[in-house]
Amino acid sequence: MLFLGKYKHSIDTKNRLTLPTKFVDKLSSEVYISKGFDGCLELRSEKEFKDYSSAILSHSNTKQNVRQVQRVFLSLTTKVGIDSVKRILLSSNLLEKANITKDVYVIGVGNKIEIWDMSSFDAYEKEAESHYESAAESISDGN
Repeated sequence: MLFLGKYKHSIDTKNRLTLPTKFVDKLSSEVYISKGFDGCLELRSEKEFKDYSSAILSHSNTKQNVRQVQRVFLSLTTKVGIDSVKRILLSSNLLEKANITKDVYVIGVGNKIEIWDMSSFDAYEKEAESHYESAAESISDGN
């Protein structure tokens, strides 16, 4: 399952988000929404969520940073259904954590989908694009 592209959407007054059809067609009727990195929310299919959470939980919780990641990730994850008109209900807690109020980008990032506040992503994208070539070079060097 490969999610690609960037789509403009809005959160309605009941905290519902309509997902792009191209994404919904690849998902089952329930998905997992989590606090992501860099200020976004992450949406995963059930299989991807199980794989990702299993990887996080496979680390020994005797280490403080492992416990921290496990607690934050799992406490800020919710399972939601996709309704008949391709909407999901986002919790106010998760929206607050990502500083999302109304206008968002829904972005395909390989095996997951990210949901970003539009102005936050515009700023992030501008900064990230300025380092795109050097970042790609460092990845190709194996760093």
